[in-house]
Amino acid sequence: MAKYRVPEFTVEQRAEAALQMLLPFPHRQWGLGKELARLYGISRTWLYQLRDRARKALTEALLPRKAGRPAQTTTLTVDKALVDRAIVTFPLLKGSVRDIRLGLQLLLGVTRSVGYISQTLTAAGAQAQSENESLCVSLPILGEADEIFQGRQPCLTVVDGRSFLVVHLAPAESRDGTTWGVTYLDLLQRGVRFQDLAYDGGKGLLAGIREAQLVIPLRPDLFHLLREAGRLTQRLEKEAYKAIATAERVRRAVREAQQQKRRRGRPLRVQMSLSQAEMQEAQAVTVLDAWEWLLREIRQALEPITPAGRLVPVAEAQATLETAIALLKELGHPQIMTFANDLKEKIPQLLAPLEWLEQQLRPVLQGVDQKTQMFLLWAWYHQQELKLDVTADIPQELQAVVRALWDILGLFHRSSSLVESLHSWLRPYLQIHRRMCRWLLPLLQLFWNHHPFERGKRAGHSPLELAGVTDAPSLEEVLDRLVRSATAVQPA
Repeated sequence: MAKYRVPEFTVEQRAEAALQMLLPFPHRQWGLGKELARLYGISRTWLYQLRDRARKALTEALLPRKAGRPAQTTTLTVDKALVDRAIVTFPLLKGSVRDIRLGLQLLLGVTRSVGYISQTLTAAGAQAQSENESLCVSLPILGEADEIFQGRQPCLTVVDGRSFLVVHLAPAESRDGTTWGVTYLDLLQRGVRFQDLAYDGGKGLLAGIREAQLVIPLRPDLFHLLREAGRLTQRLEKEAYKAIATAERVRRAVREAQQQKRRRGRPLRVQMSLSQAEMQEAQAVTVLDAWEWLLREIRQALEPITPAGRLVPVAEAQATLETAIALLKELGHPQIMTFANDLKEKIPQLLAPLEWLEQQLRPVLQGVDQKTQMFLLWAWYHQQELKLDVTADIPQELQAVVRALWDILGLFHRSSSLVESLHSWLRPYLQIHRRMCRWLLPLLQLFWNHHPFERGKRAGHSPLELAGVTDAPSLEEVLDRLVRSATAVQPA
């Protein structure tokens, strides 16, 4: 804090001296300036400057001004202190209305009511919904449909499996076929074209497709099948380790019983003989090893390309699946039997993508020898790592084949793992609000579709760009447009 160069001349004394010097003649006595200068130890020149400053300050304070509250400043100084304060404040706040109010006060020193913030979010959500519905995607989407719940209220989600574009994200009153059918029809009316649709077997999803009379290929979700297999693997591992621990305990008990000098304490108690324990141990380990081997074979049979770079014929994949299912049943484990029966029922649906791929590639690869096919498939699999350019890196006579081949392989789709990932991203937002606010999901959909990915094969591009929207605005532009439209409906 700055200090006066004459500390003995306090602020109260300065105010008193300025008031006396402002008195006009004849109310101000003769020689007052000289007396005050001698009293406070200052010059008369500086005393007259103090009088002029006081007169200017009084004039400025008494000037006429506009009626009402003083206008708020529209400028903000963004310096290191404000940036550091924002970095410290953001982790402490949630996305609730009251935390937004607290954040405005802590960061900007601005106070807004809960009602004002709620109205702003409602208006912004309505504008975001309009922005989302106005988007037109030219490329056919690889649909992934699923439901997420919050407070028993369903949210119907549709995602593009190629670009990770959120095509539909809105709460619904129910999850029946009529609701889903209307959703599909709305998407078709907006110009969305489905290449196929992957779903987890939900009855409402399938009923909606039937009521909307959509003629699109349906893909059973391979993600859920593999997840269930992973859980079963964990259970079999626990059973194997338990059998190993039991057999080791029985061996210890047998060794102690055969020793001449028994150890101190009670003898180990076991519930079975050594031969029985070792038999159960061997059986549990055998079941686990056979299960893991057969699961790898099933997983590989469902892949369109072998590790050697060869296309898998559908007949070969079907024979492998049927043989693996038969061997799984021979293991005699109840849970493995249930999994094998479920897998047998889904064989036609699991082979449908492979059949489609085989039909599409047959005319494209006609006349191409086996070695060249393996090279092209290997190049497609590693195209991102190698950063291949078809025009520069592929012989001219093969460029047309490569483009057609890669386009078809890019449409191979049979999983809803992306919509599951999106729901994992949505869950914290829904838990903060404890319900599905009408403004929340449109804003989240708008943000997701316009934000560029930071890593992975989609790095540097937004979902809209990957979906073929050439004139998609940036996230900054769409938020600026959103805020202008939202704040225009209410006073600041």
